[in-house]
Amino acid sequence: MLQLITMGSISRIILIPILSLVVPLLCFINILFFIFWLIRFQWPFLLFVLTFAIGFKEWRLLYQFKDNGINTSKGLSIMSYNVRSFNRFKWLDISNTPKEIATFITNESPDIISFQEYAIDLAPIFKDYPYLFFTPYTKNGKVGSCIISKLPLYNPQPVLFTGSENGGMHVDFLYKKDTLRLYNIHFESLGFNLKDTLLDSHYSKKIRSKINEVFTIQQSQILQVKNIMNGSVFPEIICTDLNNNAFSASYRALSKGMKDSFLDKGDGFGATYEFPYFPLRIDYILTDPKMKIISFKTHSVKLSDHKPISVSIEWP
Repeated sequence: MLQLITMGSISRIILIPILSLVVPLLCFINILFFIFWLIRFQWPFLLFVLTFAIGFKEWRLLYQFKDNGINTSKGLSIMSYNVRSFNRFKWLDISNTPKEIATFITNESPDIISFQEYAIDLAPIFKDYPYLFFTPYTKNGKVGSCIISKLPLYNPQPVLFTGSENGGMHVDFLYKKDTLRLYNIHFESLGFNLKDTLLDSHYSKKIRSKINEVFTIQQSQILQVKNIMNGSVFPEIICTDLNNNAFSASYRALSKGMKDSFLDKGDGFGATYEFPYFPLRIDYILTDPKMKIISFKTHSVKLSDHKPISVSIEWP
């Protein structure tokens, strides 16, 4: 009996991360069944209504209805953007990706930008941003986290993950006479490609093992970041490529005690990662709960495999 319980527990540990990845797909399937039974006007459609009411909070993680209110306050604007090393290996058929990204940044003109996968040797010059701090993911590396700002930045500190090619940093800055702390963190990646599938019997066991391993690493990295945050006395903002969706244990752990700006002012699916037929929101801007979210935007530009996201906030 003890052996059966232990094996069952291990199976659940492996299965839960996999299920968290496909929750959006399961939601779509539920919607299709709802439409089917509604058209036929048969009682099973009530099951969807009941489950929707019970799990409304979780549905909001997937989709937000547009807020038609008019914002009159500008606030502090912050952007988070994984630029995928400025298209170093020509993943996209764009002749001058750094220049295109620089033009996009100039047009949007946020106050502070957190870049992930920032290639320091390919980066353009951002003329409107006099303050820049870069931290490589690995020793003497050319790719890492970078924060550029129109506001002065102080006390930059790296966040290094042992045995990982990911990492991050945090900086402090003054806003309305208060010191705020900004984290820019890139967590462990699954490293999937389009050939990976959970349905292929040849690869499924290998992929399940890989998912379990990466999610365990993410949990360890999040614990490290949370321990750093526990030592801070400042209101905090996290810009992150979490490499996991909002139904995962990684998201729950990182967002605990924080406000997800998408849930306040986002709209639609908020998908930030280019993945065929599947809206994946894996990039987040989390804030201190006392911060007011004025606006949130997922930008529809294809200059990376990620879409940039930006938020406008107000601090009391």
